Amino acid sequence: MAETPLLVAMHEYRGQLDRHLVALRERHQHLQTAWLRLRESYEGEGAEVFSEAFETASRRLEEYAAGGLDITRQLERKIDELRRFQS
Repeated sequence: MAETPLLVAMHEYRGQLDRHLVALRERHQHLQTAWLRLRESYEGEGAEVFSEAFETASRRLEEYAAGGLDITRQLERKIDELRRFQS
């Protein structure tokens, strides 16, 4: 049975979400690596303030990525349910 436009759109969205989350993780890893290098030589009050802000942003980014994974799992379940309903 051919997939309906809704299933096609859901698959496309799933793929876009997966690519977005992969790119987000890769970019975050690059930033963390750069921050670790900078932290070796960056000192003082400015470094402390930046470090706290960076850690806060990193935690929020990890929460965002975890939420994206939850959406991916829910979307996959809905795709499966829709397939079963349409068969």
